[in-house]
Amino acid sequence: MTLEKETANSLDSVAVVAQLLDELAAAPAPMGVSEIARALNQSKARIHRNLVSLKHFGLIDQDEATEKYRLGWKLFQLGERAGVQSNIRAIAAPYLKLLCETTGQSSLLSIPLNGEALVIAAVDNESNVSITVKPGNRPLPHCSAQGRIALAYATDTQRERLLSGPLLAPTPHSLVDIHAIDLRLQRIREHLMEDAPNEALTGINVLAAPILRSAKDLIGIVAIVGSIQNIPPSPAGTMADMVRGCAAALSKLFGCDAYEQHGIAIPPEVRRLMPSGR
Repeated sequence: MTLEKETANSLDSVAVVAQLLDELAAAPAPMGVSEIARALNQSKARIHRNLVSLKHFGLIDQDEATEKYRLGWKLFQLGERAGVQSNIRAIAAPYLKLLCETTGQSSLLSIPLNGEALVIAAVDNESNVSITVKPGNRPLPHCSAQGRIALAYATDTQRERLLSGPLLAPTPHSLVDIHAIDLRLQRIREHLMEDAPNEALTGINVLAAPILRSAKDLIGIVAIVGSIQNIPPSPAGTMADMVRGCAAALSKLFGCDAYEQHGIAIPPEVRRLMPSGR
């Protein structure tokens, strides 16, 4: 089979799955294999194969009594997550701007994706030498601040997958020891902050904090990136207060008071960005 034909077949399969999900979404009641096959003008065998695969991944459910199919709970979760991800970039924008202005460093927003961190927004500082990370970048899970925060709130399965096998060490300072990584993940959940000096790139540090929808539900990561002389290892004071403060404010906007429970206050300048009454 030629590459072109394999690609065409793959796209055709994706189209059938999309049509199948659309049909189930529009149906007033669960549907059987024959109903779906007739509606989509496809063979029963093909529809059944796709239904079995979708059920395996939790995207559809099957009624045990009638053996008919309906949309699964995971699709609701994915839809809800898509809504959050669409909103979080707009909601976080003024906080990223403030973070950049008050710290003098470029600020970043990432979202968790299958246990990893994906950068979706950045505000660059306007100095002559600007260090930033472009949207679309995926920091290494084990040796980056955003990556370890994503790992700290990932599922056990995701964590095992991402930490299995030899771990890449971009610099001599990169954290690759599994026991040491586990301790850092525990510390992240306790202190709601992480940094990674010289780990992804020599001379660079990232200071990050989780945006939470509940104590265990990570929906985003706010961070600053800069040279090691501007963001020293384990920074404290105003810089740490602002990073965690912005993450705390955003978490509160999504209904989570985890930072408050940890005794971490939202700085006045950050609080001024929040809607009145929050």
